[in-house]
Amino acid sequence: MRKLSTLVGLGALAAAFAAPSALAGKLYKWTDEKGVIHYSETMPTEAKDRSSTEIDKRGRTLRKNDAALTPDQVRAIEDDKERRKSEEKQVAEQKRRDNALLNTYTTESEIDDARTRALSGATQALQAIEARQKSSRAKIDGLKKQAGDWKAKGKPVPESLKEESAAADREAAKIATELQTKETEIANLKQKYDYDKNRFRELVAVQKK
Repeated sequence: MRKLSTLVGLGALAAAFAAPSALAGKLYKWTDEKGVIHYSETMPTEAKDRSSTEIDKRGRTLRKNDAALTPDQVRAIEDDKERRKSEEKQVAEQKRRDNALLNTYTTESEIDDARTRALSGATQALQAIEARQKSSRAKIDGLKKQAGDWKAKGKPVPESLKEESAAADREAAKIATELQTKETEIANLKQKYDYDKNRFRELVAVQKK
């Protein structure tokens, strides 16, 4: 079958160049889905996306045309470009951070001092929130006791007491959120300075080599 396809292709080539119009121009050589080689003055519509070779009247190659990319291939190329772009951005950002680290500190002890200062302020703020939380809980307990006293007397709880209790609950929820936020901030600070210290040590070691 392969030999037959080749013979068919050679026959088509001879016939194509026998035409007066082909002698003055070029031909396209391409292979269809069945492996049959074709020669034509223009690429047929149904074969426009296939790879082809442009040849002159002596059969010499003028140019090779690659097959059109499939949607999956195009998507893969775009994904690869985005991945490379993201990697380059990460490398540039890491370099910027490294330079800032080396320009900010000269020793590991300086990082420890900065860590202590940062955590001191955050810890004081945390303690203030914890004090507010303690006071809030005490207030809620007092309001609950008052409501219990009214119920013990067989009387309905006053609306003003209910409203005050609802407001106290809202304040307690707000304080709990602030407390969680501050605790997360402190954990992030510890992680940051631990990373900075280890990274600084690595960079200094590289410089000494």
